[in-house]
Amino acid sequence: MKYIQKGNEPPEFTEWKEQQKPLGVEYCNYKNLQNPEKRLTHEALLREQGYICCYCCQRIDKQTSHIEHLEPQSKTEVELSVDYANLLASCGRDGNWPDHCGHKRGNKPIQVSPLIDNGEAFFRYSGGGEILPTNAPDKKVAAETTIDILGLNAYDLKKMRIEALDVWIGMTEEEAQLVAQDFKQQDTEGKYQPFCRAVLYYLKQYYGV
Repeated sequence: MKYIQKGNEPPEFTEWKEQQKPLGVEYCNYKNLQNPEKRLTHEALLREQGYICCYCCQRIDKQTSHIEHLEPQSKTEVELSVDYANLLASCGRDGNWPDHCGHKRGNKPIQVSPLIDNGEAFFRYSGGGEILPTNAPDKKVAAETTIDILGLNAYDLKKMRIEALDVWIGMTEEEAQLVAQDFKQQDTEGKYQPFCRAVLYYLKQYYGV
């Protein structure tokens, strides 16, 4: 899981909400959000996340992701369903729902959010592709629960993490430093490397960078 710094919502989304509010909450809610406002909001979420899933960090795009509500729609006020601060982009969409992340979670609340700036400190990664809870007593239970609810050790995710990590085995320290720099920032297309947090953890543990 990587920290996500929320940006500004698309002006078209803001304008749509202003138009809907006088009609009542039954109109100003996510169920009534349609294109182009919904598409533009989805695209904005992808850009601010660097085109990686808010939970597992695999590469996503418009066709392989959906708009996720951090606070589940069924457990919040209607207004929160169209609060941009509550929206993320998670892997999976109609016809292709993986057994992890937003789909796996359903309406269950998670204890570690990608919107908290120290969220990355709750997790470790193994060379076998697993995401593990930190050993810190004050964070371990929250991390374990979040990993379980989101299914972050699903077989396909572990396999993809192994593939991402295996590429960087056997490097020199100088090479590792260059790779780490690339994985810390977005590329020229505004994209983060998939599973960047796992790779950066690996590089720090084995190369000290």
